[in-house]
Amino acid sequence: MQQANEFFLFPFFSLGTETLWYIFLGVVLIFFFYSIALIYHWFRYGMNALISTIATVIYSSVSGIILIVMI
Repeated sequence: MQQANEFFLFPFFSLGTETLWYIFLGVVLIFFFYSIALIYHWFRYGMNALISTIATVIYSSVSGIILIVMI
């Protein structure tokens, strides 16, 4: 019988909701550090600060929407 606090991937493998939250937070942390490195390189090596700012705003907005949808 399936319990309310478990997520079944296969009939023989299940994950608790707490484990799924830890996985999600791990993905968010990896994504956060990747984003910092990407934005740093945009501003450090970019030719135009305005274009780098626009790219940062678009990237952050789309990324935020995707992370919210994952919840």
